[in-house]
Amino acid sequence: METPPVRRLEQALADFAQRYMALTRTAEQLRALSVTACSRDDVVQVSVGVDGCPASIRFVDERFRQMPAAQLGDSVMEALSTAQAEVAARLTAAMTSAGLPVQATRETPRPRPQGPLWGRRSFSPHAALPPDLRAAVMALTDSVCDAVRCV
Repeated sequence: METPPVRRLEQALADFAQRYMALTRTAEQLRALSVTACSRDDVVQVSVGVDGCPASIRFVDERFRQMPAAQLGDSVMEALSTAQAEVAARLTAAMTSAGLPVQATRETPRPRPQGPLWGRRSFSPHAALPPDLRAAVMALTDSVCDAVRCV
């Protein structure tokens, strides 16, 4: 027996709401994502945000004063690279668990703007949608079309 179109539409809307909530939770988690890593010599700690940019660089103790500049630079870069790699891994894991596509890139991820509809005060139909919202809208569109299509 075939499911009535109204029931299929209700299911499509419920699926959309569930996916949208999952995407919203993931976006909140990513906005709060921050990683701190230490160099192997325990001289430098670097914290980075979801965008991979350093939020802070801290020298753990006074040993950095006796280090040659090149060695200190290497310690900073090591801690920074470690923190960025961990942020990338956590970002990939969060996106994968939310069912979002993950692009293989060496480019530093960019932070998503804040606020309702990612900070837009008004919505322009000609403006590009953020990828996750576009994917959710396309999924809803496909579901609605399937639900109302007469077989």
